Amino acid sequence: MTRTIGTVLLVDDDPTALYIARNVLRRLGVAELVLTAHNGQEALQLIRSACAEPNRAALCPRLILVDVKMPVMDGFEFVGALGTMEFPVRPVVAMLSSSQNPRDLRQADGRGVDAYLAKPLTAQSLGSS
Repeated sequence: MTRTIGTVLLVDDDPTALYIARNVLRRLGVAELVLTAHNGQEALQLIRSACAEPNRAALCPRLILVDVKMPVMDGFEFVGALGTMEFPVRPVVAMLSSSQNPRDLRQADGRGVDAYLAKPLTAQSLGSS
């Protein structure tokens, strides 16, 4: 039996990566709702809107999958800004990257990121079979 997360937020400037991640989540049946943003700034606005009202707490993301490199606001800047926000329930944050650069891994760990996953997103990388 698959456990449903609720709302998942995908943050990536690459439409193909968003498409793949959305399909993986749909195929696994783990998300009731999948929201998307194309950069960190857009994602922060979406989170503020989704989490603003107490009766909308169900829309507040429980899992955020964010790309490292994006225009406007990259994944590291986004995670830094996310750390200053209050949530009904703190979301799990995973960074997605096609790079396994040790410097990026250290920086993600230093910002309290819960996981660092290779792109493209797969069922295996989410720990599903």
